[in-house]
Amino acid sequence: MKKKMDILTINPGSTTTKIAVFRDMEPLFTETITHDPEKLKEMGSIFGQLHFRESLIKDVLEEKGYDMKNLSGVVARGGMIIGLHGGGYKVTPALCKAMRDPKNPPHASSTGAELAYDIAEPLGIPSFIYDSTMGCELSDVAKVSGLAGIERYGCCHVLNARAQAMNYAHSIGKDYKDLKLLVCHMGGGITVSAHQGGQIIDVASYDDGPMSPERTGGIPLVLWTKLCYSGDYKEAEVEKLIAGQGGLVSYLGTTDCREVEKMIAEGNEEAAIVYEAMAYQIAKSIAQMSVALRGQVDGIILTGGAAHSKMLTGMIISYASHLGNFVLMPGENELEALAAGAARIMNGEEEGREY
Repeated sequence: MKKKMDILTINPGSTTTKIAVFRDMEPLFTETITHDPEKLKEMGSIFGQLHFRESLIKDVLEEKGYDMKNLSGVVARGGMIIGLHGGGYKVTPALCKAMRDPKNPPHASSTGAELAYDIAEPLGIPSFIYDSTMGCELSDVAKVSGLAGIERYGCCHVLNARAQAMNYAHSIGKDYKDLKLLVCHMGGGITVSAHQGGQIIDVASYDDGPMSPERTGGIPLVLWTKLCYSGDYKEAEVEKLIAGQGGLVSYLGTTDCREVEKMIAEGNEEAAIVYEAMAYQIAKSIAQMSVALRGQVDGIILTGGAAHSKMLTGMIISYASHLGNFVLMPGENELEALAAGAARIMNGEEEGREY
């Protein structure tokens, strides 16, 4: 009799830790653990939160009456290491050490590797990270920034983008690796990725792509430089403007697309212009990424929470319908995507890389 495969999935966010246990890809339970931002701040760096988050994960498993000895593997969202590939990596001490490198952008997802390893290792089972936010394979040409010494790197919503691309390929009876796709993930941040040969070969990211509910996207460098050297902002404040206080919230005071659409329905002209501007910028980024595929686009997927908005998706398609066939795949299920990736590696269907 075939042994059931139980996989614990962990997705650390800035103020949450989302977990689930899947048995043969069916969820036994899911849980979102919410953290007090002030309490996290007291712990210093994100890695000062490791023991705290691990204890809470184990508490939830105990509350659910789940015996950790039944686990076959643990998989977490990958962190911010420049140069990672798409797909899965076996977690090793070397990978955990690399996640802590201060040269990498700080992000809560970088705790995922150690969380998975610390839970899996005492149980004698494998641990993985899957589809890191930087798991892209940009070409040498795409890496050129325009200024010697500064190299572009791929950073986008890799986990959901690749999962939805695979789901779309399966739905039309094709292999993901055989399709050329553009995927636009629309959440608090918005990114567009070009997929070819099963890899993400270029991206429009949160700092050079479209504005989003809480991020600026690309801003003219001359204007941005003046703002940075105005003396009104410290470095941390400027970084917060880029990701957290930019985009819709800077204009309209909300990150909720539903609230913006309510403003528009009530006759708010500024809201209507800003919302269409976001759709316009998304469409421009999709057009930009179509160049990476030389215009040979098999499908354009709109996904993420904001893809539920018929108003937003309608405006995007009206601007960019000439680029190819649009497919709406709203929402995301990153925990399921993590489990599916780990299962493929454990079943020998996919290689688990070693860092």
